[in-house]
Amino acid sequence: MDTTKTYAIKNAKIITPFRIIEQGTIIIDNKKISGLGKHHDVHVPAKIPYYDAHGMMITPGFIDLLVHGGGGAGFADDDDNAIHTVSDFFFKHGTTGMLASLFSKKMNLLKKDVVRIADYADAHTDSNIWGIHMEGPFINPKLKGAHKIEYLWKPDVDMWNELYSACRGYIKLMTIAPEVPGNIDVIRAAASCGVVPSIGHTLALYDDIEKAIDNGAAHVTHMFNAMRPFHHREAGIMVAALLRNELKVELIADEIHVNPIVMKLLYNIKGDGGIILVTDAIRACGMPDGDYHFMDQKIIVKNKSAYLENGTTLAGSTLTMEVAIKNMVQQVGVPLTSAVRMASLNGAKVLGREHQKGILAVGKDADLVLMNDKFEVQATIYEGAVKYQKEKIIK
Repeated sequence: MDTTKTYAIKNAKIITPFRIIEQGTIIIDNKKISGLGKHHDVHVPAKIPYYDAHGMMITPGFIDLLVHGGGGAGFADDDDNAIHTVSDFFFKHGTTGMLASLFSKKMNLLKKDVVRIADYADAHTDSNIWGIHMEGPFINPKLKGAHKIEYLWKPDVDMWNELYSACRGYIKLMTIAPEVPGNIDVIRAAASCGVVPSIGHTLALYDDIEKAIDNGAAHVTHMFNAMRPFHHREAGIMVAALLRNELKVELIADEIHVNPIVMKLLYNIKGDGGIILVTDAIRACGMPDGDYHFMDQKIIVKNKSAYLENGTTLAGSTLTMEVAIKNMVQQVGVPLTSAVRMASLNGAKVLGREHQKGILAVGKDADLVLMNDKFEVQATIYEGAVKYQKEKIIK
């Protein structure tokens, strides 16, 4: 579709995400939103195409900060076609912005991965790949999860600088364990480059978290997973994540990584401004149960759960963002506006893009998702261009 085309969508339930506009109308003009509100309050120019949403929800495009793959492909695959496959798969599920997530590898392999993704993003400016989430390699070996221990790096600022130089600024977020001696220096170096250090795969105690915050940490990777358990006599990362407003936390809302009651507790403490919904999706997302590879090892997917061969270690997820929103509303009981905010605007804020992304208002980018009342994506629009339609809604 011509992105310079002007058109309107009417009869929609618009989630801004701070309020719900029933029977709303939205006008898209040259990649931007040029009109939005209740039908009788929005002047629609004569002769522009006018499409009926039939009461569907329109939300901001979803922003996912932790995505390893989907649709049978992964970002760590040595193949540009794999990147396109993942991008296209998540457009079909409403994700208009995401960070291609990479895992721990040896330096030469990891540099090759970040260069490949940077090259793809440079060449495809209309893609939903906005940058890279480097999950590792500076994590705690004792809570490595599915990462291979031989691929973890010892803290080294020079090695970090070499990796960052290769990415051409595309690394936006990095998961790191601050308690590992020397990692505070790496956190400081990453923050100085404009990267958001994210605390994860960690045994950090509260004092370690305070030092990390002072040196630039502002984020927590997949809350409750791969981190020191809660203990009432020993305050660690979980206590710090709940108490410290400086830290925004990621939540994998698939009902597998975190029990819905625990998700409710997290929501009651952090609120809808402190939580970012993520998928942590892997190549098996959208695929049948079976055997797959992730982090250079075999994983088994059964009933939408992905585990290493040991059967106990979770290895990513098969979650998509519209399902995460549905789970937050139906299983956790949060308001629809809050669930949508956690899937859109909050991620935009982490990346410093909240002035144009993650919110529906005049002047913002026309990144939209149309969903039915079953939370099934019917269409995805990115900067005015229709990237996916289940059926022809917009001609």
